Amino acid sequence: MNKKLGVLLIGGMLVLGACGEEEAQPAANEPVEEEMETSEEVVEEEVVEEEATEEETVEEEATEEEPMTDAAEAASGEASPLLKKGDMTSFVFNEAGEFNVFCEPHPVMKMTVVVEEGATTSGEVALDIADYAFSENITVAPGTVITWTNQDSAQHNVAFE
Repeated sequence: MNKKLGVLLIGGMLVLGACGEEEAQPAANEPVEEEMETSEEVVEEEVVEEEATEEETVEEEATEEEPMTDAAEAASGEASPLLKKGDMTSFVFNEAGEFNVFCEPHPVMKMTVVVEEGATTSGEVALDIADYAFSENITVAPGTVITWTNQDSAQHNVAFE
């Protein structure tokens, strides 16, 4: 639709220009075509800018509808890579149920994530891995993304039974 509007605007400008007062004849060294090209280029740039704005709006709407995350789906058998101190890993919990979490190098480190409709905790949750332990068990709503940060000097990971 913006292209049609741009074409109509250009056409209208040309018609109005042709209907206006007679212009004095340009001197032999004055380039008349360049002036027309310049005004057409400006209109074309405006049309391109309008199209870009429309595309940006569509992208923003898509972003608002579907939050983008690089978090892996929490599932049995999934595991993060080993995390050094300060490293983080994220998992999204889309399915209702109980997820048993453990650390592969240190199997005594365990916690449970319960996912249930109506849970008060949702969105994004940050948990620490510290002192060779996960945070306490947690109950979250479906779609929650949990990000674990390793606070220990030892390497840990997040794995699912």
